[in-house]
Amino acid sequence: MKEGIQPKYFPNAKVTCSCGNTWTTGSTQESIHTDVCYKCHPFFTGEQRIVDTEGQVDRFMKKLDVRAQRKQQDEERKAARMSPTVSIKDLNLGARAEAALDKAGITTVGHILDKLQQGGDAAMLAVEGFGRKSLADAKKRLRSRGFDIVSEDAAQAEAPVETAEA
Repeated sequence: MKEGIQPKYFPNAKVTCSCGNTWTTGSTQESIHTDVCYKCHPFFTGEQRIVDTEGQVDRFMKKLDVRAQRKQQDEERKAARMSPTVSIKDLNLGARAEAALDKAGITTVGHILDKLQQGGDAAMLAVEGFGRKSLADAKKRLRSRGFDIVSEDAAQAEAPVETAEA
């Protein structure tokens, strides 16, 4: 073995903990400083204590705050997206369909929903310049935004069927 390549060994190296506890051990360093030892570690003491090394707890708390803010923004965005006051222009129905609805005084999603609820598909098809394709596109876009739209076929299927008694 070559001489002079091994580090110097200190048989009585002093170890100092942040809690004030000290002891000696063998090491290649003359003095060692540590944050946690057997006198203050939660596993040995049984008490719950957070040791914040290099701001890890603060970084974790910041991540939790950012996550909570993002979740709140997503909920607000979803609520705004499902608002009946959203303009029909946001549905991207096309210039002709939007112009026909605007001419009939239907300017918001709420107006479309009211019209569908009161008169069904026939009420929307009665709007001049608004055809079946435009109606299908409007319903599709409303459903994609989370609105519940009952079609006439489903409404008729849910209605009780009267039977003639003999």
